[in-house]
Amino acid sequence: SSEQYIKHPLQNRWALWYFKNDKSKSWTENLRLISKFDTVEDFWALYNHIQQPSKLGFGCDYCLFKDGIKPMWEDDRNKLGGRWLMTLNKQQRHNDLDRFWMETLLCLIGE
Repeated sequence: SSEQYIKHPLQNRWALWYFKNDKSKSWTENLRLISKFDTVEDFWALYNHIQQPSKLGFGCDYCLFKDGIKPMWEDDRNKLGGRWLMTLNKQQRHNDLDRFWMETLLCLIGE
């Protein structure tokens, strides 16, 4: 008998984007879609395979958006959007950044 795995759906499908600030490329060329997910299990599979924010290079960002909304002002659904930035000292970056990131993601996808 084969086991059946039931996934736990989220209210929305989400898209994780990565931005690398390469001055030789345009802003849109620096933006890459990493993956989309719409279940708890797929979120954790993605989360456990991406680099933690504390390990990202200078000028690199992650962006989490609902699927269908691009992380740019030109997207009509993001025209009035904003951006959350966190300023941490070096010790906090080492100790707290990854936890803050994970907790923020969980709050967003858990709605």
